[in-house]
Formats: sequence, C-alpha cells, structure tokens
Amino acid sequence: MTNRTRYYIWLTLGLGFASPKPRRLLSLYRDIKDLYDGGERELRFCGIFNENEISKLLKTDISKADEILNRCRELGYDVIDISEETYPQKLRMIEDPPAVLYVEGKLPDIDKLNTIAVIGTRKATVYGVRTAFELGANLSKKNFVVISGGALGIDCAAHRGVLEVGGATVCVLGCGIDYDYLRENKAMRNKITENGAVVSEYPPGTPSSAHNFPQRNRIISGLSDGTVVVEAPLKSGSMITVNLALSQSRDVFAVMGNVDSPYSAGSNALIKDGAIPVTSYRDIYEYYRGVDDNSDELLPLNDKSIEEVPTKLKSKKDTTKTENKPEPVHRKDISLSSDEETIYYLLGNAPMHIDTIIETAGLPAFRVLRSLSSLEIKGLILNAEGRNYIIK
Repeated sequence: MTNRTRYYIWLTLGLGFASPKPRRLLSLYRDIKDLYDGGERELRFCGIFNENEISKLLKTDISKADEILNRCRELGYDVIDISEETYPQKLRMIEDPPAVLYVEGKLPDIDKLNTIAVIGTRKATVYGVRTAFELGANLSKKNFVVISGGALGIDCAAHRGVLEVGGATVCVLGCGIDYDYLRENKAMRNKITENGAVVSEYPPGTPSSAHNFPQRNRIISGLSDGTVVVEAPLKSGSMITVNLALSQSRDVFAVMGNVDSPYSAGSNALIKDGAIPVTSYRDIYEYYRGVDDNSDELLPLNDKSIEEVPTKLKSKKDTTKTENKPEPVHRKDISLSSDEETIYYLLGNAPMHIDTIIETAGLPAFRVLRSLSSLEIKGLILNAEGRNYIIK
C-alpha cells in the first residue's frame, strides 16, 4: 500500500472494474495523484476518458477510498495498486489488469515462480475432483503456484490438493474477501492464507454477483502461465476463462475425459482444437521445465493412496468389485431435472458415499436425497452397501 493507492481505488469507484484505462494511465503519470489534483482540466487533457467517465470521476468522493482503506486495515488486508513493485508483472501486462488488488495472506512471488490455473465445473464428477486434487498436490510439490477460484467442485479440489502437501495456492474471488461466499469453504480459505493468499479486485463488503465472476476470471488466467481445464461443459465459466487466457497469450491445457460425459465435453473439445492434452501433472511440469527427473517422490495421478485425503473428497466405502464386468456408462436418451442431472453425472462406476455427493454437488441435503431416490426409481443408479451410489 502506497500514498498512490487511494487514488487508484478512487479510479475503480468512478470507472468500475475491468477497465483498461488504469493501465494506460500508468504509462502517463509517475504519480496518479497528479491526475486527481489536476481536476476536470487534467481529466480532459490526458485524452483517455470520455465525457461519461469524466462526469463519474468528478462525482466520486475520494473519502470513499479512504473508508475502504480504513476497513482493510481493520481486517488486516494488504492493498496493492498497479504502480507498486509487488504488483505481479504477469497480471500488469494483460489488457485490463485490476487497478487494485485486495489480499488476505501473502501473495507468492508470481513473477519468479511457475503459476498454473486449475479450473473446471462446480458439478464435478469423482474423476474430476480426484484429478484436480492430484494435479494441485503434485504441481505444488514441484514448486508451482496453483491458482483457482475457490468454488465447489474442481476449484475446491485443486486448492485442497495444494493444502494437503503444504504448498502455496491463490484463491481469486468474485466478491469482497470478507463477503460470506460459500460459507462451507471458509475454513479452506483461512487455511490458504497461511501459506498463500485470497485475492480480489473488489473492496470489502462487495457481494458476489453473476457479473463479477466473468470479470474475476481474467485475473485467474492473468496471474497464470497456463490454464488447465479439468472438466467443463461446452458452455461454462471455464470456457470463458480459456478464451481470456488465449487473448492474454497464455498456454491452455485440458484433461482428457470420458467422451460420454457432458462435463468433459468442453475439455475434450479444447484438445480437439489444439489445447495441450494432460494425462498427468508431468505433462504440465515437462512443458515448462523439461523432463521430470525426480517423479518418484510425488503422488502419481490416480494413485490409490490419494483417496485417504481429504476425507470429504472420497467415497467412504468401496464395496463394489468391477473385475470382469463391463463398466456402465452415462445414458444420453434420458430426461432429467436440473438436480437429477447434477447428481447423475457426478456419479460414476466407483461407489460414492452420500456425504461426498452432498459435499461435491453443492446442493441442500434434502434435494440430493430426493434426486437419488428419483434416479433409483428410474433405474439409472444403484444404492450399493453403506449408502454408496454408482451409475447403473
């Protein structure tokens, strides 16, 4: 935080978020305070703002910025403006970098470390959750910084994988850091700040909204050398992030998934269109650093030992043996409600305990139970021993 920070906050309050103009101003003004002190004349003279923007900035009281800074001090947040040396250069170079970053914890040295965004659907399958967890853990052990958005499903699994091995991860939110977003993930976010950071361009108190998250996604990709999509439908926020990564000249990776799963349709399509296919963390590691000469120390993708942690991301009891049996696949000739679809494609051939289903689906327990009963009646899933479910 510098003396200039309050003026960059003032800019965001007047211009809104995701504006490319703070970056342009950075090349014109050694001290952004000069723009503010120059008043209307300077706002017009710099040649950057239109009439509507000039009007909004003139009506924006600098005291609002001071209130935000005082609130950040109370909460113990760091505030980094785009002119500071600690502001990540990777992010500064995108077309519309945030003028200000609000940070809880310690932001890793983004510019000196390899950074990978791990993203995907909130309605992740067992395969997706497991893969994201293992990618996070393995890449973190190789000193990569894993970046994601803190949502249920793939995001959460990637963060938890990093936390399991004591690595650094960055969670980028689409709301104020103090906003009560996904209360069930609060403990995870607190853990992230011990060795990494929770970050937002939105000041404290800003609620989440559908508009904020696409804006947030440019920060996730902008902080990263590359973005890996674990599971994603064809139309999703993950695909928006991929387009942003491409526009920022960043690498795009995709994990190969089942051809019959709608939650892998996006990642499979990316591979078809030229994304770098991922079958293991090594595909990412070797892309940036060459041959992995110490892989035995790491958790290999799909290693059964991963199922031991974290408890809520695994099936609690595996009672169904699949040897010498044809594996069932998800049916496509069916009509399902939104909740039923979420549960059906979350399940796979490996038994999943009901507690894990509720945790991963992100739905109230009564809706999960209702959907499971309905899917059983329709003959689409089976209730294995011990309240574990599989597709039929």
